Parts: sequence; structure tokens; C-alpha cells
Amino acid sequence: MAGYIGDKKYTGTEKIVIGVDIGTTQSAVSFAYLYPDSFTRVRMVNKWPGQPESVGSSKIPTLVAYRNGQCKACGAEALEYVDESAYTVAKWFKLHLHPSSMRTSDLPPPYGSRSGSSSFEVPPLPPSVSIGKVYADFMKYLIDNTQVAFEQSTPNGAAIWRRLKDTMIILFTTPNGWDLTQQDVLRKAAISAGMVPTEEKAYDLLDFVTEGEASVHYALAYTQTEAWLSVNSVFAVIDAGGSTVDSTLYECTSTEPKVLLEEVCPSECIQAGGVFVDRAAQAILEERLRGTSFGSDECITDMVTAFEARTKRLFDDTQNSYVVDFGGSRDTDRARGIIKGKLSMTRTEVRAAFDDVIKRIMDNCSLLLRGRKVQHILLVGGFGESAYLQKRLAELFDIQGVKVVTVEEPAKKAAAEGALIWFIKQTVLARISRVTIGVPVGVRYDSYDPEHAKRSLKVYIDAGGEVCLPGGFSTLVPKGTKMESGYVATKPYIQRFSCRISDSGSHLGSFERKLMVWEGEGIPIWREDVHGRQLSQVRTLCTLKAELSALRSSLKEKGPSYRRYCEVEFDIVVRFGGTQLQARMQWKEHGVLREGPISILPKVTI
Repeated sequence: MAGYIGDKKYTGTEKIVIGVDIGTTQSAVSFAYLYPDSFTRVRMVNKWPGQPESVGSSKIPTLVAYRNGQCKACGAEALEYVDESAYTVAKWFKLHLHPSSMRTSDLPPPYGSRSGSSSFEVPPLPPSVSIGKVYADFMKYLIDNTQVAFEQSTPNGAAIWRRLKDTMIILFTTPNGWDLTQQDVLRKAAISAGMVPTEEKAYDLLDFVTEGEASVHYALAYTQTEAWLSVNSVFAVIDAGGSTVDSTLYECTSTEPKVLLEEVCPSECIQAGGVFVDRAAQAILEERLRGTSFGSDECITDMVTAFEARTKRLFDDTQNSYVVDFGGSRDTDRARGIIKGKLSMTRTEVRAAFDDVIKRIMDNCSLLLRGRKVQHILLVGGFGESAYLQKRLAELFDIQGVKVVTVEEPAKKAAAEGALIWFIKQTVLARISRVTIGVPVGVRYDSYDPEHAKRSLKVYIDAGGEVCLPGGFSTLVPKGTKMESGYVATKPYIQRFSCRISDSGSHLGSFERKLMVWEGEGIPIWREDVHGRQLSQVRTLCTLKAELSALRSSLKEKGPSYRRYCEVEFDIVVRFGGTQLQARMQWKEHGVLREGPISILPKVTI
């Protein structure tokens, strides 16, 4: 299968770059061998264990089979263990990492959901298996098979892999709503899986690109951009996958010398992927065949598998009936529409399997586009290949003057290849913050403020004599902020110590502050309620830690003679606009700006 070829010769050092897209239901890996003064070609891994030779698809099921807590099979081979009682198969495990802001929706629950609410349905992990272990086991499977594909497709590939494996760059695609917390889980899993040689090198060799950005670059590479992309044009990218649909709006700010894009608003994520069409079809078949010899769980499973593999993909609502080819010549029940292993489904039945999911996607798209002059919708993802979904979206938006653009590359996963195209192009899109980011602070006490009065029992006096309340929230990045590649937020701090300069050395120590996320609406003032409990809309992103010993010469002694204290002033500078969070400390020393490092400690357990 032909892959992307760069339009300019590579001028850097020799290296291997891997693009990994671990989706909710399907995963894929791309790779490229970058050699000086040559055109870079992106290839997909399209041979996987358990996959029929004739298929040649780059996509494999995101499944890991366990027995007694040990990984026994991954991908297509794990399908064999789905119904085995001695095995537990981890599926949809990606949803365990979604922050709470991505797990809720204004839409009704998915078809057949037992949750009874609008929250995401998240299947449990196998007993005694952590999310980190599932990712590590699956990553090891991916990288082992990527090595095989690289060595077989690259002249002298085995020697090249051995020489470059310890400097290999690995790009992970992540949903637009993920942040440092999820990145750290992937990083630790990659270390455990042996994808990088040491923990120290992980920060240099692992990088992250949002699925939205990767899909955009994929679409730009495989469509005639001159036909639809122009400066100031606004377009949507709808990534319809197996379980989730991610939607993002972009504005093109430049096309020459290279394409520059900016997010228009925070991206959206809903649980409305192709797997819910399968679930609806299963319910229809169970009702139709109940009480017959074909109504067993085993038969229904075979039918749903056949429906997903062919019927769902070919359905375009133009024929009166569609066939589910599930069995053999002896499987016949004419009264139920089954002849020689072929089940006939009416157009109405198949359409009913799609209806709930299609409505969700159309409603979400309409909400995203409302009030905006959008000219094109790029439809990507596995479920985005559905002829019926393409038809329904075209019908809805054609009358609004919006054209649906598709990429005619079946059996490929857009984000995996798009990640490497992004790397080659080195184009960073300006993102929109979908949450408010801030830090905990003390609030100066005001006895006339009713909210302060409710918290009066918790007042404290700091070293400088100020009366304060705990539980405050100070915003660094408001929700909806446009964050370009160099976007930074600065928070000034004054650290006070109950001591004199002469004995301050033992008091400086280290400075720690949590970086917190507010997932509610508006700009928060408090992170805790009046009882000191953390609010449900608040979660900890990470902890910033810096040593203050270098600031000793910047200490100032203040206060009256009966209560002298020392204070030091500095800024915490956090860079949000890149693919990974970065932070540093700045302070003035005799009029000269100084900088120091800050450690970022993610709040993660795997």
C-alpha cells in the first residue's frame, strides 16, 4: 500500500521515526526511515499476527487477552479468547484515561447503554491488571511487530534497526482533550514496554501529537487542498472512530510558504462510534431470531461479526435488502430469511441499526458549526469510511453550503500516518484550551464577604502578618484560550519565611505548587468548598517543584522589629503551547534576570 512521500529532501541526521495510534477499538502504527539527502517515505505496518494474509489492513483490534493477570495475546489473536471463560479481554481500555470533561455529554446515553446517564460507558479492566500494564503489554506487541515490518521492508533493515533503535523517535497520537496526566501514563508504559532504552531518554525520544492535528495533516496530504483550502477559510475535522467521534474546527491563516492552522474553539468528543451500530444490529438480530436455533449467543456473535465486516461497511441505503454472510450451506431457515448461511436484512432494519449513532453525530456536528461560516468538513476515521454516514452528512450540510470531503484510502488509519506527516512537516497548530488551568492560592480574608465569613474558622496568618483563607484558585489559562506553540503563562510568587536573613539558609528548601484543572464553566474563585473538601470540578494535573537555594542572595528582610521576616520574589513560567508541558523559575538578582529548572511531577498511578 502506497504511503506518503515527503516533497522535500530530508536534511537532518539518520533516524527512525514511529507513529503509534492506539484507538479505542482499532490501532495502527506507521514508520519512516529518515536518511540525509533523500525523500522521506511513510509506511504502515500492514501485516499482523492472526490477520489473514489477504487482508493487508493496517488496522488491528485494540484488544489484550489476559489469563491470571498475564498477557497471552493482543490484536487479532486476542479475538480468539473473547468468549473463553478462563481469559479476560481488555477492550476500550483507552476510555479509562479520559478526563472527566471528556466522559460527559449533553446527548442521551448510547444505544443499549446500561449506564442510564450521559456518561461514557467504560468496560472494566481485567482483574488485578492496571491500565498502565495493559498499555505496556499492547505497546510491546506493537513495537515488536513494527520491528519485523521495518526489517522486511527496508534494505539492510535489521542492521539499521539495531544501530538506531536507542535513538528512535516515537510519536503517540492522543485525543484533543488529553493532557500531561495521560501523557505520563503513555510514557511510563512505553518505558516498561522497552520502546525507549532508559527513563532519562524518554522525554527526548517520546513525543505527542493530537489526533486532530494528525488527521488534519493526513487529510492535507491525501486531498486536493487547492480545491478547498484557502486563507481565512474555516473547516471542521470529524474523526469518526470505533467508539468515539472527535470534532475540531480549524481556521487556515496561511498557505504559503506552508500551511498554518489554528483551532477556532475547544474540540468536542462524544461516544458515538461504529461499535454502537454493531450493538444496535445485535439487538435487532436477537429480537428477530429469539426462540430459533439461530438465536444462540454463538450464532448471534457470528452474525454481528459478519455484519461489521461487510454489511455495515457497504450499506448506503440504496437497496431494498442487504446480506449478512455468516455461515455455511446447511444454515437455512427460510421463514427467518436465512438461506445457506446468508441472512437477509431489510433496508429498514439496517438503517435502524445506524439511526441512533448517525443522529448523535449529526447533532454534534450541527452544534459545532452553529453560527460559524464553515465551508468544508473533513471526514476521517474508520467509521468515517461508512458510505451511509457520508451520505447523511452530505444531505444535511449540502443545503447549508458545506461540502463533506473524504479521503479515499480504505483500510488505513488516518492518525497513525498523519502523525509522521506532522513530524516531517513540523507544523504546529494553535490549540484552544478546553479547560481552565490554575494553581491553588490563599485568599486575603475579608470579613465583609459572605463567602469569607462562611470559612472564617479556617483563617490563618502568614509570616508577613496577613490574614488569609485556604482553598482559593488562581487562573493561569482560562478555558477557550488560543495556545500557540510558544504560549506561556506566568504566575508571580512571594515566599515568606519567619526568620532573619542571618539564619535563612535552612528555611529556603523547595517550593511546590499543584497545577490544577477546573472542568466547570466560568472563572473559579475557590477550589474547595466551605468544609475544605475539593470541588468535584477540580482535578490535579501535576505538581511543580523547584529548589529555592539559588535565590538566597535575593532574600529581603521585612517587617517591624517585633516580627521580622524574610521574603523572596520569583515567577513560575509554564509553557503550554507545545506538545509537552514545560516550566521554569525566573527571578531578579541585583537587577539581572535569572532562571532555574522546575521538575514536573505528574499525579499518576499505573
